[in-house]
Amino acid sequence: MIDKINEVQGAAHVNGVKSKRWGLQGAEEAALVQDGLAVSPFAREMANISAEMAKVPEVREDKVRDLKRQIEEGTYNPDLNALAARLVWAGINRIED
Repeated sequence: MIDKINEVQGAAHVNGVKSKRWGLQGAEEAALVQDGLAVSPFAREMANISAEMAKVPEVREDKVRDLKRQIEEGTYNPDLNALAARLVWAGINRIED
C-alpha cells in the first residue's frame, strides 16, 4: 500500500506567493490584464483594399462579351508577342510544388 509522504499538501496551502505579476503594480498591471486589439496602419489599409477588391466582379462580363463578339466576327487579333512573353515569364517564375 502507498502511504502519504510527509503529509504533502495541495497548492491551495502554499504561502508566500505574490499576487502581483512580474513586479508590476497599479495601472501597469491593469493595462497588462485588460484584453485589447491593436491594428497597424498597414493592416487597416490591407483590410480596406480587400473590401474594395470584394466589390470587383470575378468575371468582367463586358470584356467577355466584347471578346466573344470579336471572335465571332473574325476581328479578334491578339498580340502574340505579348502572349509569348507572358508564357515565358510564367514558366520562369513558376513555383515548384
